[in-house]
Amino acid sequence: MKFCRNERALSEVIGFILILVVIITAFSIYLIYAVPAQGREKEILHMNEIRDQFVAYKVGVDALWTNNQLNSAMSTTFNLGIGGAATQGTFSFIPIMNPVPSSGTLSINQRNETLTVASRGLILDGNIVVKETPVLLPATLTFINATPQGFFVRVSDSNPSNWQSGRRSVLIQGQNWSVNVTVNPKTTYYNYSISCNPACTWGNAYRYSGTDITMEVNKSGMMTLQDYMVYENIQNRPASTVFTVDLLDDAYGLKNYLKGLQYPINVTFSQIQSSSLITGYGNISFADEYDRVASHPVALGALEYNVVNNYWIPQTYYYQNGGVFLQQYNATSIKLPPTITFSYNATTQIIGIKIIELPFQQTNAGNIGGNSPVQVRTQVINIQNLSHSLTSNNTRWINLSITSSDSRAAAAWISALDTSANITSGVPRDYYSKSVFGTTGHFNISGSDSSSSMYDIHAEGLRANLSATMQGG
Repeated sequence: MKFCRNERALSEVIGFILILVVIITAFSIYLIYAVPAQGREKEILHMNEIRDQFVAYKVGVDALWTNNQLNSAMSTTFNLGIGGAATQGTFSFIPIMNPVPSSGTLSINQRNETLTVASRGLILDGNIVVKETPVLLPATLTFINATPQGFFVRVSDSNPSNWQSGRRSVLIQGQNWSVNVTVNPKTTYYNYSISCNPACTWGNAYRYSGTDITMEVNKSGMMTLQDYMVYENIQNRPASTVFTVDLLDDAYGLKNYLKGLQYPINVTFSQIQSSSLITGYGNISFADEYDRVASHPVALGALEYNVVNNYWIPQTYYYQNGGVFLQQYNATSIKLPPTITFSYNATTQIIGIKIIELPFQQTNAGNIGGNSPVQVRTQVINIQNLSHSLTSNNTRWINLSITSSDSRAAAAWISALDTSANITSGVPRDYYSKSVFGTTGHFNISGSDSSSSMYDIHAEGLRANLSATMQGG
């Protein structure tokens, strides 16, 4: 009997041990398989959230510079760590049974990519040159090869008494627009009696009350201004006074119209109701431009999120010059392309390239790590046009190069430019070349003329300088 009691006690211990083994095995299986699955799902969802936050950031920055919102702050929040659980398991109330949360780092200007734009063509040097184009009335054709900064019409007469000698005008005509600047004497005609004995004799006379300079404007066949007063009562002005009418004055409604034309254009000046007593001439000023090789580098900077995931692959998202990039392992992929776009006219074989530079101020460098949300406040400090002439077909060749300490970044940039040029815009691959050597990528556009002797490229663009600060963590 004593032996049987000891035997029963031993079986109870063994049974308890077996139960513990089953429980430990279940916990182990859960830790080995379920917890990593939960962690992987959480990290994938979190990285998708980070991607969407970068896309939203890109859209917000584009809204700032496209709407010319200088110094208007935009705030964007990035969640550095993983949020709430995506999958809740049986033992998720026990801390050890939950996935280990990963944390990330948000950085500004911790990358060192530099974009260099080099070209040969008509380049503005910032000076304003006045091109005095005397208009030898009655008719003169004037060729304007660039968007005017000033567009003046001047009328004068060596004898002030001639201002009352009749209505005369200078007509300026361009493509689908015209302006008529008129010397307009104000006269009142009336009948008067010479004699009434034995019968009345009537004559005609007029009363002169002054001379004005007025103008009328026609755009696309529609008169938008008629008898608009520019100068009043000019008859008392000194001899040889020159009266100047600036066609780019906002009051005349021509400024945006003339600025939006494709140059070069032809403009004709002619005299209506011609008279040798009135003289007129055009005076056009534009930014000085000449054919030369120009090059400028710009340090782009970046807003970057980096995370070493515990259960999934390490990933880095970054925003740079309007593009959103994903970097992982040995490659960088493009989620949204940078703001350099192309166009191609198959009829004229003209390539268009529009370069938008969106660099961060280099003094904005910093980083914040952890699991908490971080708010990024971004502003456009200033916007300036690039120096390419506004003339159509202003460039012979243009080269874009990207240098970086990371070969993956250089390759991604060249891939983005190639896709934008050929696949998106249809530029023939014979018209450009691309290459990547180590950490430097080159994208060279020669156009249809491989000798680069023709202006077969139209280049334009602007630079909007960004300032960004981070708070939180």
